Amino acid sequence: HGVLRDRHEVITAGLEPAQGPQQLQLDLADTPALVQALRAIGPLDAVISTAGRARFGPLAQAQPAGMDASVYGLGLHDKLMGQVNLALAARAVLRPGGSNTLTSATTSTEPVIGGAGLSMVNGALESWARAAATELPQGWRLNVVSPSLVEGTPEAACAAFPGFERVSGDRVALAYVRCLMSGITGQ
Repeated sequence: HGVLRDRHEVITAGLEPAQGPQQLQLDLADTPALVQALRAIGPLDAVISTAGRARFGPLAQAQPAGMDASVYGLGLHDKLMGQVNLALAARAVLRPGGSNTLTSATTSTEPVIGGAGLSMVNGALESWARAAATELPQGWRLNVVSPSLVEGTPEAACAAFPGFERVSGDRVALAYVRCLMSGITGQ
């Protein structure tokens, strides 16, 4: 986002192949690669994650199963543990006073039909961050941004969230800036 790029060097990462020198290809579910990538680019002042995959689907499709076979497995492995592992791995490269900001979603507190898995993963991520923030040394900070639907979200996805307000990308970006710049932690 422009607000961050104006004041900071920003290195982006995602599932797609890197398109430039300030980009990395990274899969949150691949913990060894995550650790290696952070060590290769560190030290860092901050890590911001807006990533994480999870399945959306009716509770009727969920059956008792181990984590790998569960309809909830993707969200637990990728969105929850991927971001937890990112924050844990970042400890090796964060400078004192550094910031970790993760992303959940509004389903952590505002459930929707078909979103039980999303609610579970997002709620767990928020709870973990609040607790983990109390134990961080070196003035490190840990926060979670929980955005609602962002303007530009495809209509098919918005249909699952009746009555939810769409917020501008600029407004959501301000939440990340607040986490990065204000000194808050455990939020």
